[in-house]
Amino acid sequence: MKDFGLLVFYAVGLFVMGYLLLDTESMLTAELASQIDIEIPENVLLDMLEEMRYWSKFSALLTLALLTIKCFLMALVLYAGLFFANRHQGVKLGSLFKVAVYAESIIVLAGMVKVAFGPFYDFTYTEFSLFYPLSVLSFLDPEAIQPLWYYPLQLLNVFEIIYIFLLIYFFSQEIEIKKAESSKVVLGSYLFSMSFWLILILFLTLNFT
Repeated sequence: MKDFGLLVFYAVGLFVMGYLLLDTESMLTAELASQIDIEIPENVLLDMLEEMRYWSKFSALLTLALLTIKCFLMALVLYAGLFFANRHQGVKLGSLFKVAVYAESIIVLAGMVKVAFGPFYDFTYTEFSLFYPLSVLSFLDPEAIQPLWYYPLQLLNVFEIIYIFLLIYFFSQEIEIKKAESSKVVLGSYLFSMSFWLILILFLTLNFT
């Protein structure tokens, strides 16, 4: 229950920061207005903004659901790593969920940093969605890159590296194994699952863009 409470804290924190610091409506309006090649009727624009306001009310719940699903999947990935290392005996999935929740704190911090940067830069809605702090993509010009590579370049960031180290640390503490063995299990399971996920995203990007 404590772990789920921490996820609630993450979701509420992101929601409050976004509510106080971000004006996504202005970002979207400015971007649509700048697209002179596309004439958007005023009633259509107003309907879009109204729909955005409606769904923004549930953003905290959606964030909580996504964080819960991600941490549960990461717990399964870590359990699979333990299984193939023949160290899964006596290990409960709940303890691995706890590891994932604690490590997720750095990814939530990355989201807060992203939100905090929003008011200080003249981002359009698309630019803000592509921006990820301390990622390879943030140091490049997105217009010079094919959209296929946006997500992989976002994924290559400092926060993701810290996330892996936190997984290794909390995993070794929770399972009570040496950090060297923890590193093998975490890196093996995480890198395999991340490679599969990245291939899936690239495949979907190729087929839907």
